[in-house]
Amino acid sequence: MQVPVFTVDAFTNRPFSGNPAAVCLLENKLDEALHQKIATEMNLSETAFIRKLHPGDDFTKSSCFGLRWFTPANEVPLCGHATLASAAVLFHIQKNTNPVLTFVTLSGELKARQVKDHIVLDLPLYTAYPQVLEEVEELIKAAVGDMTVQDVRYSPDTRKLLVRLSDTYERCLL
Repeated sequence: MQVPVFTVDAFTNRPFSGNPAAVCLLENKLDEALHQKIATEMNLSETAFIRKLHPGDDFTKSSCFGLRWFTPANEVPLCGHATLASAAVLFHIQKNTNPVLTFVTLSGELKARQVKDHIVLDLPLYTAYPQVLEEVEELIKAAVGDMTVQDVRYSPDTRKLLVRLSDTYERCLL
């Protein structure tokens, strides 16, 4: 079985910049373990697997596909940049003719649409609730050291703790 694999730099129009993701097009079901082996071999933060949902589906004409994301270590329920990369492969490389693509994922249905020369994603919105800083202070200190924290929230849907650093910090490239 041959599996076409594309490496896409999301969030940029220049090679070797942006956020890379591998995108695999699956004509048929793939053995569960093989998903992980391919993602491990690709060794990118995520490898996306787009699969046809029905035997008559076509990457150039169908508007709904299955989509899964794997890191080199495990499957993840959602990945924005690999979803963007997947839509780019379908719209720009496969020349999919639909204005909107639907991806069936572990996080529900996600939509990707072309708007002029951009791709717009509709991703799920998860509620995050304020947390008392003192209750998670040791965990945050282990993650960000002595940096000033402005806000801490928790999302029970994703089981993620969101830490907002002070607005006085600026991004820098190392």
